Amino acid sequence: MTTEERHRHHFEVVHPQIDRLARLICEASAIDDPILTESRFQDLHAFYEEQIRLGYWHPALTEALADFTASRDVAAALPYYRLALDQARELDSHSHTILIAMAQALFEAGQKEQAEACSREGRAEAIRRGDDEYVQKADEILRETSA
Repeated sequence: MTTEERHRHHFEVVHPQIDRLARLICEASAIDDPILTESRFQDLHAFYEEQIRLGYWHPALTEALADFTASRDVAAALPYYRLALDQARELDSHSHTILIAMAQALFEAGQKEQAEACSREGRAEAIRRGDDEYVQKADEILRETSA
């Protein structure tokens, strides 16, 4: 599968499904139903596994799984963030959102030096891409790591 085909599949198939599953997870969480929330998370995980089995990996899909995993267990999310970063680099795709989310997870896991390094790298890319929101997120993490 070419990079272009992978991105097309992501935007046509994966992205709409991630949006739908994320909305369902958030709705379940909003009504404070931990069983339904976990069930919806498992739906996301199953969709991820299905896409991987079919060969349709994409860094945005892996990052989405990492983000929802991090809300439950930051240590369990770190391998997904690392994989998403490797996938983004393989596709020569943006990685600043991954780096900054991974930095937050690393910080929460007590790995301050790695969190700072990821924040700095993510911040530099966010600046290059003009993503002020992620520059601010990186700055917040950098303040936390230096405190």
